[in-house]
Amino acid sequence: MWTYKWRTSDPPSFGAVRKPDLLSNSFKLILFVLRAALTLSLWLGISNAISFAGPAGSSANPPDSPDSSPASAAEAQPTPTPPIDLPARSVVYRTTSANAIQDYNADPWQVRRMVDALILNLTGASSIGSAWATFVKPSDVVGLKVCTNGAPLFSTHAAVVEAIAAGLREAGVPPQNIVVWDRNESQLLLAGYRKRSATYRLEWSANNYDPKVSLTSPIAGELIYGDLLFVSLHGPNPRAELQLAPKRTLAMNLSNESHVSNVLSRDVTKVINLPVMDDNAYCGLSGALFNMTVQNVDNWRRLVQEPSRGDPYIPEMYADPRISSKVVLTIMDGLIALYAGGPTGDPNYALHLGALFASKDPVAIDALALKYLDAWRLGAKMYTATKLAHYVNSASQLQLGNSDLAKIDVRDVR
Repeated sequence: MWTYKWRTSDPPSFGAVRKPDLLSNSFKLILFVLRAALTLSLWLGISNAISFAGPAGSSANPPDSPDSSPASAAEAQPTPTPPIDLPARSVVYRTTSANAIQDYNADPWQVRRMVDALILNLTGASSIGSAWATFVKPSDVVGLKVCTNGAPLFSTHAAVVEAIAAGLREAGVPPQNIVVWDRNESQLLLAGYRKRSATYRLEWSANNYDPKVSLTSPIAGELIYGDLLFVSLHGPNPRAELQLAPKRTLAMNLSNESHVSNVLSRDVTKVINLPVMDDNAYCGLSGALFNMTVQNVDNWRRLVQEPSRGDPYIPEMYADPRISSKVVLTIMDGLIALYAGGPTGDPNYALHLGALFASKDPVAIDALALKYLDAWRLGAKMYTATKLAHYVNSASQLQLGNSDLAKIDVRDVR
């Protein structure tokens, strides 16, 4: 049975703006009681399992694409069920170079060589174009899901994205069909991504969530600016905003719903997941599973707080085919590894690992990342990241991939 420990404030969001507190102390107390009562009623009234609501997410080519059609994007998706074809063993390809990263600066030439080596070995193809063509078609809108929580130092490196985008172009995917995205525009820009790029389109999820694709859970969370149903006390027309969320009051800003990013639900047809190798103070690991779930929904803070710390929310979200069926490959950026201080980052706990990892199994990559992080944390007399990241093993139980290191083959490529 889930329990909810009331908090006077949610964990800090990365770059988000909270609504000002202009309420009197006496009214705050009344508001606190109302919030607690609402949370308890939500907890009692719905099931423990996460459930997706509304029509399935759609996918469409960008407006400037010749075969773009918003209507074609609204096809129904299958009922959410986890994959059942878990392989007996999983393979993670690893490539390292001491010259790939120096003083937090990635070498574009070295990174391009490493990415090309990974994709050629993973596919067995004879050329870069044919290798990427095993995952995507020229008509696909390919999303490159980066992680920029720790920008500027601890993010998916732009050099990795540029190397992948170059390979996709060799496979016939035009630049306007390559979408780089994360939650916040400001974090993307801080991480070195450009609004006007000749090699990709830049998009972000904040203030861009799909009202038709949501998930619910027993825990209600406090909404903040950027969440779909957030109502601002100082917006130009709070009454008009309230019409979007008639079940809540202006003062409460509470919801047990999380809405999925329009970029994921509507814009892209295939996804290459590009997480970082970072620990996470809330759920243990900001890895592959985290990057495709928590990073793609609003009202996310409640999903990684105690007591759940993302378990079972993260694997249950990933199991939905509207997420998992679009992900064709995971490449983890381990050029910089962060074993503590995540997700925002602390240079005192950062290592220039100079590594990239690629696999079709996101759980295997996360399990391998935890092995690294645990070794470094134990050496620094810290508790392991695995102690918090129980969701990785739960993902394996949902048949999303292998978390057992004995069932994961690591193949080094040069």
